[in-house]
This record gives sequence, C-alpha cells and structure tokens, in this order.
Amino acid sequence: MDVNPLYVTITDTDGRKHTAELGMDEDKLDTVKLAPGENVTGTITGKGKFDAKYVTYTDGLIGDSIRGKVS
Repeated sequence: MDVNPLYVTITDTDGRKHTAELGMDEDKLDTVKLAPGENVTGTITGKGKFDAKYVTYTDGLIGDSIRGKVS
C-alpha cells in the first residue's frame, strides 16, 4: 500500500472535514510504501482551529478508505 499525506482528511468533532497542511510539522506523515502487516505513524496538521476526532486515508483518489484514531 502506498501512503501519501495528500490523501488524508481530518474529521473534527462537529463532523466537518479538513485537508492536511503539508510540511507543517517535523514529525509529519511521510510518503511510504507499506507491506502487509506494516504500519506508519506521523503527524497530520490541519489549517485552522478545531478538535480532531479521526483521520481518514483514502488509497488514491477513489480507492478504499481507512480510518485512524487521533491521539
């Protein structure tokens, strides 16, 4: 699976979606290729002030979506 932060959205506690702001954090989510069973962590930064509820990664523009926890 190819991971690209361009395909990540942040959903806030009000249900609104925010796109990721690239290059805003030293520990940012990198573009990587994962083998089955592997995982990746990194920071996703959104523009503006909101409380993030979860992040969603869509594999490509119209692929399958994976929801991740916010910590």
